[in-house]
Amino acid sequence: MALLFAGVAVFRVWSAIHAISPRAQPQDLVTLVHAQNDEPGTLGWKIKHDERINILLLGYGGSGHDGPYLTDSIMLLSIRPAVHEAIMISLPRDLWVKIPALPRKGYMMGKLNSAYAIGTEHKNYPNVRSDWQTPTGGGDLAAATVAAVTGQPIDYWVGVDFKAFRDVVNALGSVRVDVPATLDDPYYPRGESTGMVHVRIDAGWQSFDGERALEYARSRETTSDFDRSRRQQLIMLAVRERVFSLNAIPKLLSLLGALQDNVRTNLRPGELHQLADLAGRIKDQDIRRVAIDTSNLLRSGSSNSGQYILQPLDPTYGALHRYVAMALPDRSALAARVRFQVQDASRRYWLPYGIGTPASIMASLLQAQGWAASLGPPSARLLLRTEIRDGSGGSASATVAWLQGYFDSALVVTVPAPTSGPTVTVVLGSDFTMKAFPAPSRR
Repeated sequence: MALLFAGVAVFRVWSAIHAISPRAQPQDLVTLVHAQNDEPGTLGWKIKHDERINILLLGYGGSGHDGPYLTDSIMLLSIRPAVHEAIMISLPRDLWVKIPALPRKGYMMGKLNSAYAIGTEHKNYPNVRSDWQTPTGGGDLAAATVAAVTGQPIDYWVGVDFKAFRDVVNALGSVRVDVPATLDDPYYPRGESTGMVHVRIDAGWQSFDGERALEYARSRETTSDFDRSRRQQLIMLAVRERVFSLNAIPKLLSLLGALQDNVRTNLRPGELHQLADLAGRIKDQDIRRVAIDTSNLLRSGSSNSGQYILQPLDPTYGALHRYVAMALPDRSALAARVRFQVQDASRRYWLPYGIGTPASIMASLLQAQGWAASLGPPSARLLLRTEIRDGSGGSASATVAWLQGYFDSALVVTVPAPTSGPTVTVVLGSDFTMKAFPAPSRR
């Protein structure tokens, strides 16, 4: 009888695991307690050889909601295993992209948030490629789309609906968030109905249960999608902190049965275990956060059908690809905390009114990576080629080398040490600004 009950229990666990992780194999149950696979191409290999690991995190409404598989939350989590550093990059759901959904390398134009739905709702999209007509098709298609947008291969993805999110937070008891600004939204949707409820969350430290955390992460009527992206990052970090402070992985495993219809991933059980172990070794201060939006690399627009959409300022996505590719600088260079400023020395660029200049955008983006960057005064003369003026006497060589790589072999000029202020200055020439911030082409 005991063997019978044990067999039933194992079957239930396996059924839940396979529902969440369709690529799981029965032998994966063994890898949860035995040595992990570190053959070439595996997660273990990447960790052992310090290869960058890119994980796509997707949040969607789920059953009972309008557009149940449209992803409200899209984040790329990129990790450097050896130095235990990571960056969270939020991408907006309204970004207008090519979704490689169709056979013979065909694609559909649509908002980024629709990629997961196209690969999941097979009845509504019967003509998609066979690659996406699988139990993991939604995440696989979303990952392929994000890979093209960011220029980074996506190793793994995790999709979570609202119910699973609430259940996880409630299982943890609560999460604590330092709310940077009061959120006051009188139009928050009430459940799955058309009614509204007034949500107010004061600034300062707050303790959230699952429903309150979801309200804070989803609200956007009185703010913006971009502000919401930053709030979602705060919630994700709070959940992570709570999980590891409570050593709560075993508690979450007990939720497998309840979550099996609400979570999907291409990670196999052993890989989930390895990632949890790696994540536990990353300190909060070593996780950077940035949102790609209209304050930096995107602009507002409309599709041919009149939909509100977002488009990259650089239509080749080159500026975004470069930023993401270099988003995890060497820790030793960052630790030096070399102060540098970014100056404008070009008038050959286009930016929407009111969002700043190339120098202000780049200073902000580099700050998000952890650099001690600031905005300097405009250059007295215009430049065709970007310069890096080094007045550090050689002490900032690692920082200067990184900047030269980032700004595409900019000219390094040695200058006398300044009497005050940053010792290094990046002066943006038109070679950079014309590529990163070109005038939009007319239709």
